[in-house]
Amino acid sequence: MTSFIRKLVLVLAGLATVGAWAGVVITYMSTDSIAAFTVAVTIAAIATEVLFWSLAVIGGWTAFANRKRLWRRLTGQAATEDQA
Repeated sequence: MTSFIRKLVLVLAGLATVGAWAGVVITYMSTDSIAAFTVAVTIAAIATEVLFWSLAVIGGWTAFANRKRLWRRLTGQAATEDQA
């Protein structure tokens, strides 16, 4: 279940980011208002920041959960039965 939640969070954050940047393009093409364009870019930047932080948290948690296996891989120790 947790894998599903991780994927769902990343997909939603990715879609929000893509949608926000599409909104920037639409705003740029459809209006001459600098204020509207600035608001659209600000929202897109925040959405991108949320995506990056989501990736960092989920990636960081995965690394923490698999720290023994990662440490063995980094140090070149032989595989054990709990790595199979």
